[in-house]
Amino acid sequence: MAVISVYENFASGGRDLGRILAKNLGYQYVDKSLFQEIAEALHVSEGTLESFEKSRQYRISNIFSNLFSRGYIQRIVGYDKSVVEEKEYQNSLERLVLSVAEEDDAVIIGRASHYFLRDRKNCFRFRLVASVDFRLRYAVDKLGISPDQAQRLIERRDRNHEWFHRSVCGDNYDSPLLFHLTLNTGLISIKQAAGIILSLVGTTKK
Repeated sequence: MAVISVYENFASGGRDLGRILAKNLGYQYVDKSLFQEIAEALHVSEGTLESFEKSRQYRISNIFSNLFSRGYIQRIVGYDKSVVEEKEYQNSLERLVLSVAEEDDAVIIGRASHYFLRDRKNCFRFRLVASVDFRLRYAVDKLGISPDQAQRLIERRDRNHEWFHRSVCGDNYDSPLLFHLTLNTGLISIKQAAGIILSLVGTTKK
């Protein structure tokens, strides 16, 4: 029984890998569902929360949260509030990741789970890397993104990815010491990466 955390950059194959692992191990696959739980816990819409994770503009929005009480903001905008406080989000995210880990038998994709679970003995933490060329091909072939948009999308997602993890985890969010293993999906297939992880976890479901 274990928890597997997969950390990746956009279009590195992490979600495909996570689904393969979850299927082979009979584990719960946790990705979007965790995101939805956080939205409910913070009383915001998924769209607002997704914008928070993807845009640095919320640093500006949070200035206004210091000027008005949360009750006042909620009276003005209702439960779909337009301000998500970074510390509030971080605390909710950490609580939910830890609660998933307490249940065991889960594969968690992203959401800084590798950082929150860094001290847990039953957690295997893996990082996926890949060249830009591979990620461009993956974005076009697997994600259905048009070739003329793929480059700009990857650049934007990388910037937002870095901002999000620095905000939540600090500057050492991607330290190699946080991971059991780093795998390059540009050099090995996602199925091969899954095989390596399964052999390391040692509980492959027959």
